[in-house]
Amino acid sequence: MERRFRLTKNEAVNRVRREGQTYVHKAVVLGTLPNQLDQIRIAVIASRSVGGAVQRNLAKRRIRSILREFLPKLEPGFDLAIIARRPLLQEEYASLTQILRSLLENAGVMKEKNL
Repeated sequence: MERRFRLTKNEAVNRVRREGQTYVHKAVVLGTLPNQLDQIRIAVIASRSVGGAVQRNLAKRRIRSILREFLPKLEPGFDLAIIARRPLLQEEYASLTQILRSLLENAGVMKEKNL
């Protein structure tokens, strides 16, 4: 994922988690918060509860890979925090793609549904 799409400041990520709308799945949690910018910013988070460093990095790589496909389809003007959960590691790639698509559609950040 390009650097310009990353939400890097800890305060901004905490604001999304604290003030934003939350959408939950057993494998992933999505937090959204409108921003005043003309672009979307995304933070991908995997805590130690997901596993060791190898498992956490794998989870984040899988999420970023899927998000790369969705970036052109996302509405600008949102900060997103995507938090990996341990069951994400057992999900197939296609299944994880569907999960993220469904969460993004429910959150209203997709430009069009069923793309």
